[in-house]
Amino acid sequence: MNFNEALQKIGFSPLEATVYITLCKHGHLTGYEVAKLSGISRSNVYAALYSLQDKGKCHVSEGESTKYVPLSKEELILCAKRDMSQTILELEQHFPESLEVSEPYVTIKGYDNVLSKIKNSLLLCHSHLYILSTAAYIELLREELMAISYSKKITIMCDKTLDLGPHITLWTRNKSPQGFHMIIDTQSVITGDLSHEGSQCLYSTNQSLVRLMRESFITELDIMTLTNH
Repeated sequence: MNFNEALQKIGFSPLEATVYITLCKHGHLTGYEVAKLSGISRSNVYAALYSLQDKGKCHVSEGESTKYVPLSKEELILCAKRDMSQTILELEQHFPESLEVSEPYVTIKGYDNVLSKIKNSLLLCHSHLYILSTAAYIELLREELMAISYSKKITIMCDKTLDLGPHITLWTRNKSPQGFHMIIDTQSVITGDLSHEGSQCLYSTNQSLVRLMRESFITELDIMTLTNH
């Protein structure tokens, strides 16, 4: 993600982002100067400038000619944090109650989406986790695992020894696991592939599938216990 895309994430249109960046780079500018430097038509530039003013992202400096002053880096970040906090509060307070009572099977596609789902599930875990995966995939989750390891029971089975601290139980197996498999609180499972090409996972709260995967994990642990002895 570049700076222009980051601005769009916090509510700038693509045109507003380009105009704002031009102001940041060159200082106080007239609309004509912004148009000349950015290569955007004057009509579009002025429309973007007026919109940025309305959003509080730039201000007008009155003098011999009207110039536009961008919000400083520090103020922009403060505004973004404040707006995001308010957005999160609205989501927490007004998220609609679900009437869904079935046990869904949800397919998640795309590397970033799959990784995000796994990390979210880790951080939303209430009590315990079981993970079967390669060490490379575990490393992608190190920050989240370490964050919850003090209060959650975590058991990991992977193909290499990793230093994950004293609060995570790690078992190593001779054969490298295929894909990524996780049980969360004995209530839900995630299973799939985290490779960059064709990343896809299945998330489910179906208790038959949870029970089946749990039995598989227990069998795997029993085998490794016997092997290590």
